[in-house]
Amino acid sequence: MDLGDYIATLRKQWIVIVVLALVGATGAYVFAQTMAPQYRSTTSVFVTTEAGNSTTELVQGSTYVQNLVQSYAVLASSPIVLEPVINELGLDMSVQDLAEAVTADAPLNTVIVEISAVSTSAEQAQSIAAAVANSLSSAVDGISPRDDQDRPAVQLTIIAPAKLPIFAFAPNTKLLVAGGGLGGLLIGVLYAFGRELLDTRIRSLRELQQVSDTPVLTTVARTRKGELPTQAMMRNPNGMIAEGFRSLATNLSFADVDERITSVIVTSALPGEGKSTVALGLALAMTERAPRVLLIDADLRRPSIAGYTQIEGEVGLTSVLVGDITLDEAVQSWGRGNLDVLASGGVPPNPSQLLASDAMRQLVDRAKESYDFVVIDTAPIIPVTDPLWLTHMTDGAIVVSRYKSTRRQQLHRALETLDGANARTIGLVLNGLKQDETSSYYRYNSYRSAPETVPLGPPAAGGATPAANDAARTPSMAGR
Repeated sequence: MDLGDYIATLRKQWIVIVVLALVGATGAYVFAQTMAPQYRSTTSVFVTTEAGNSTTELVQGSTYVQNLVQSYAVLASSPIVLEPVINELGLDMSVQDLAEAVTADAPLNTVIVEISAVSTSAEQAQSIAAAVANSLSSAVDGISPRDDQDRPAVQLTIIAPAKLPIFAFAPNTKLLVAGGGLGGLLIGVLYAFGRELLDTRIRSLRELQQVSDTPVLTTVARTRKGELPTQAMMRNPNGMIAEGFRSLATNLSFADVDERITSVIVTSALPGEGKSTVALGLALAMTERAPRVLLIDADLRRPSIAGYTQIEGEVGLTSVLVGDITLDEAVQSWGRGNLDVLASGGVPPNPSQLLASDAMRQLVDRAKESYDFVVIDTAPIIPVTDPLWLTHMTDGAIVVSRYKSTRRQQLHRALETLDGANARTIGLVLNGLKQDETSSYYRYNSYRSAPETVPLGPPAAGGATPAANDAARTPSMAGR
């Protein structure tokens, strides 16, 4: 991923990121409200020695006190100081609990000890700080060396009495909310990047181009639920779906500058990626460029072209291969008059043997002689080897992938399978892409009156048009 990919990921997942940040901030606020307020009161004591009679004695006394002041800071949290405080104030806590609530510190190069006490009560914090200072003074008086007049060599003087705290120093609600929001934001960003890295489904044309150097021939927009591409092309002949298939037909004309492409197979990595609908749409688009077009349903495992076109499917490719009827007898005219469809026929027990047979090769050669363009719908590449045989009988393969369905590894494996069999891959098609509502060109055409078109499909009984039949009997497109 480059910088552009990271930015695109953040833009795509911004709602999740914002929600997680808000959840983190809200959780931190709720946590802050459950915490008891903490108050701190501080007092300071000054450590001195008995005055000396000379400058040397004063210096020695000052050095002596500085050497002891750190020890007095530690002494403030010892039982000898804290037990009298517990007894004096009647505190319901142990020496260890009180030691955790009391801190003493001696700033560097000073003879001052700063004593702080923390409590959930402001009055108790003040009382504990004052009592610890007095108890420390008494303890130092008791353990300090004595002079010849039985006076302690070191004395502690309170220079800053403990004051009653007005505001609680904890919890810091603003800091907690900011930290919670930042934590939620970080989790959201990590989630977005992790999902981007772990989700290998193809979600853009750029990702499709990164899988392979094979050219992308076109993108096909998704249709309405339950609507076939043929119906979408009739409903809006100048819309994105129709233009996508026209783009595919046009790009095939430029795919080989040395020899014109006249026959292709349409396949995919796995089922459900739309290969059959792309094959049908390509055949329809080709009827605008070629006098005679043939669509063959060679997916002998899960045939679907007969269902999409509403033609007889029991007689077709397998009937021709076993010699029951000829190719001319099996094809059925459909569409605008220059599109013929060869259904799959009955599903055989040995599809691979039939498709790899000389009879199949002769049928494809005959079709290429009789028609200007031949489109063959085949089975997916990864589950079976059927497409590999047919690719060598035509000018190459078109591999279809579905937006947010096909995974990069699957498509890469399918292309490697074709390459390993020395089969030619003409190009890729990204199917089911979201329609770009901001495209002014297509939006403009969608509001124009559709030109009068020839109804698609064979004549129906009772004068009903195939379009009406399709609307009433539309098979699901999701599985093909």
